[in-house]
Amino acid sequence: MKIKYLSLLALAAFLSSCQLGPNFTGAPDQGLPATWVNALPPSSGDEDLTAWWQSFGDTQLSALINRGFQSSPDMVSAALAIAKAEASLRSTRSGLFPTGSVSFSGTNAGDFTTSTSHGSWSGALSASWTPDIWGGTRREVEAAYASLGSTKAAANATRAALASSIATTYFEWISAKESLRIAREQLEYQERTYRIVQQKAAVGMVANLELAESRATIASTRAQIPTYEANIRSCENALATLLGTTVDQVHLSMPSRTTYNRIPRVPTGLPSELLRRRPDIVQAEYNLHRATANIGARVADLFPSFSITGRANASSGSDFANYFQGAAWSLGASASQTIFNRTALNENVNIAELERDSSAQAYRKTVLAAFAEVEDCLIAYARLTNQLPQYQSAAAANKEAAELSLRRFNSGESDFLNVAASERAWLSAELNLISTRQQIRMTLARLCTALGGGW
Repeated sequence: MKIKYLSLLALAAFLSSCQLGPNFTGAPDQGLPATWVNALPPSSGDEDLTAWWQSFGDTQLSALINRGFQSSPDMVSAALAIAKAEASLRSTRSGLFPTGSVSFSGTNAGDFTTSTSHGSWSGALSASWTPDIWGGTRREVEAAYASLGSTKAAANATRAALASSIATTYFEWISAKESLRIAREQLEYQERTYRIVQQKAAVGMVANLELAESRATIASTRAQIPTYEANIRSCENALATLLGTTVDQVHLSMPSRTTYNRIPRVPTGLPSELLRRRPDIVQAEYNLHRATANIGARVADLFPSFSITGRANASSGSDFANYFQGAAWSLGASASQTIFNRTALNENVNIAELERDSSAQAYRKTVLAAFAEVEDCLIAYARLTNQLPQYQSAAAANKEAAELSLRRFNSGESDFLNVAASERAWLSAELNLISTRQQIRMTLARLCTALGGGW
C-alpha cells in the first residue's frame, strides 16, 4: 500500500515538470536604425546618464533632486506599489505548495448528584496538494514575476520623470531670476536716460514728446517686473510640491553665472541602447512577458486538475492517555474536469492571446515613441545651440547701439525716438538670450530623460 501511494506522489511530481503555453523569448526586434538621424558629437559612456544632472556642475540642483528622491509622494507611492507586487508574487507562489490544517477539541461533562464526569478528546491533521501538472500555477508565478518587474520599471520611470521635472522647474526659476535682474538693470538705465531727457527738456532742447516716449519705455519695463516675480514664486511652489514639502521649506540661492550658463555634453549612445535604458520600454517588455505567461495559465485550465489529500486523526474518552490508541490515517487522490463551460475556457485562452498581441503592439508603440522623442530633442538642441551665438551677438550689438544712440542724443545728433527704440531692442535681446539658455538647459534635461537617464 505504501509503495502504491509513493508511486502516486512520484507520478504527480514527474507530471509537474510539464508546462503548457508559449515561452517568452524576449521582445520582438523593432528594426531601429544603427545611428540617430540627428546625431550629436560623441561623448562619454552611458554611465553618465544615471545621474545626468551632475553634469551641470550645480550642487544645488543635485541636492534638490536627491531630496525629491527621498521625500516625493510619487516615489513613496512607487515604493508601495513594489511592495504590493512582491506580496502578490509571494501569494501566487504559495499555490505551488501543499496546504495543511490541524484541529483539536475536547469536552467534559458531569452529574451534580453523583459528582461523576466523563469527557472526550479528538484531533485531526490534514493536508492537501494540487500538483501543478500542466504548469498553470507556474505560469501564474511567471506572470507575477513579470508584473513585479513591470512595477519596478514603472518606479524607475517615476524616478526619471521626477528628476527631469525638478531640473526643468529649477531652470525656469533661474530664468525668471535672470529676467528679473535684467529688467531691473534696464529700468535703472532707462531712468538715468529719463533724467537726461528731463534736463534737456528744462532748457528747451527737447519737446514733451521725448519725455512721454521715455516715460512709456520705463512703464513698459516696470510692467514686466511683477510677471517675473510671480514666475519666481510659482517655480518655488512647484518645486515644493515635487519635493513633497511646503514652499517655506524651499530655500534657493542663485548659482554663479559660470554654473548656470554651462552647457554639458550628452552621451547619446546608440538607438539600440534605448531598449535597455528607457524604463518605459523595460516596463512594456515586462507587460508583454506577463501577457505571454497568462496564455499558459489559461491553457492549463482546459485540462483536468488532480489533488492528493491525507488525513490523520485520533480520539479518546475521559482517559487522555488512550488518545493515540485510536489513531487512524487516510490518503487519497481525486481528479476533476470541467465539462459544461468549455466555450468560456476556450475564449479565455483567446482573450489571453489577444492581450499578448495587444501588449506586443504597445511595446512597439513605446519603442517608436521613445525613438521619436530622442530625435525631437536632438533637433531642438541643435537648433538652440546654433541660435545661442546669434542671440549673444544680437545682445552685444543692441547694447552697443543703445549706448551710441544715447551719446548721439546727448550731442544733439539724434532724436530720442532712436534712443527709446534701441533701449527696447536691447532689453528684448537680453531676454531672448536668457530664454534661449533656459530652453537649452530644459532640452538637455528632456534629452537625458528620453535617453533613459535618471535611474
